[in-house]
Amino acid sequence: MRRSFFFVAATIIAVFVYLWQQNMSMRMAYKVSSLQTDYDKLSSENDTLRLKINSILALEKMDKIAKEKKFSRPDEKYVVYIN
Repeated sequence: MRRSFFFVAATIIAVFVYLWQQNMSMRMAYKVSSLQTDYDKLSSENDTLRLKINSILALEKMDKIAKEKKFSRPDEKYVVYIN
């Protein structure tokens, strides 16, 4: 009688541990999926912002802004060319 009680109790505990493990596994999989989606969104936004930065810093645009602000061209002695 005692032996069967311990067997049933051990079986019930094993089933609860298995179900808990499966539950935690599903929760972690959902969390990883959610984080992957967030990462993909942020990566896409980062690429968009990099393109925006590059377009803002384009030389033609900078020249246009300089003309709008009425900046003057520097003397040739102050210009340094980089290869």
